[in-house]
Amino acid sequence: MSYKSWFFSTLALVMLSLLAVAGFNWYIDPHWCFGPSHRYNQVQMPFDERAQKTNYVKFHPFAYDALLLGSSRVTYINPYDFSGLKVYNYGVNNMLPEEYYDYIEYAKKKRGKEFDYIIIGLDFWTTNQNKELPSPIKEPAFYIKQAESFGYRYKMLFSYDTYKLSRKNYLAAARSYPVDYFYDRRLVKHLRRLSEEERKAKIENAVAVYRDRLYRDYTYVSYAETFRQLKRANPHTRFIVFTTPESLPLLELIEEQNLTPYYQQWLRENVEVFGEVYHFSYPNSVTTSLANYYDASHFYPHVGAWIAERLLGREKRGLPDDFGVKLTRDNIDQVLKKQALR
Repeated sequence: MSYKSWFFSTLALVMLSLLAVAGFNWYIDPHWCFGPSHRYNQVQMPFDERAQKTNYVKFHPFAYDALLLGSSRVTYINPYDFSGLKVYNYGVNNMLPEEYYDYIEYAKKKRGKEFDYIIIGLDFWTTNQNKELPSPIKEPAFYIKQAESFGYRYKMLFSYDTYKLSRKNYLAAARSYPVDYFYDRRLVKHLRRLSEEERKAKIENAVAVYRDRLYRDYTYVSYAETFRQLKRANPHTRFIVFTTPESLPLLELIEEQNLTPYYQQWLRENVEVFGEVYHFSYPNSVTTSLANYYDASHFYPHVGAWIAERLLGREKRGLPDDFGVKLTRDNIDQVLKKQALR
């Protein structure tokens, strides 16, 4: 074989290999930049939810009525449980209130106007100025710039890192590997049911993380002005705000750490800004039943369905009567006395 023949044969082989990798990456689409949906890509690992969900906003039709924001707790709320609304769940792992504005503005730009509703799930742990997160959080501008960069989604098709993600997702779907949590192609997040022994261990570990990292050296930081800015920027939007339901062990930890005054201050500030807050995070039949939780912090999706029903006032049979109360300026003092952490 001549050098020329060898060169072109090698080049053709390399090109075919690259095209095969790109085709496989498109077929599985772990970055959520394209549209295929089939049995082999119904397990989508959330390797970077900020990137994945921002990519989805950029590269897919975006005719949504409502935006749902919050931390990983909110990611387990099925957006299709908000019957009558088309909701985009922009919740991501460890999402902080200071991130809301930029992600809302980006989603608004794609939609072309304000949202009818913005639904926000609030977490008390975010109020600690000294909280220690597992890893640094990149600003929304990083992910938005990345998604908007020239040729971004096509570059990802030829990435070996993308191939590794695609292969992992493919094998999990094709061979039914057990996965603790994953998204399907409708962007609904699934959570594996644990045995009682597994759940107990995860709850103990989560409580330790909250005690040692998220509540360490606690110093209260107010997000009242952050939320006022959201309201000013979205004057025609109805805000529906709720507290995410923590399990009893975490509620007891708040009391143990002498954080109850700050917890109540947080609730009062949110009510003052938004006028009303749907409150789920207090001792009730849901938060005291640990079978409703994957760990001390994350509830199972059926709890998310109850939250959606309560928020929309469309209670169905099975929704616990004591789960969720609407806090207002008029009733907050009375409710906090009645539902004090104990």
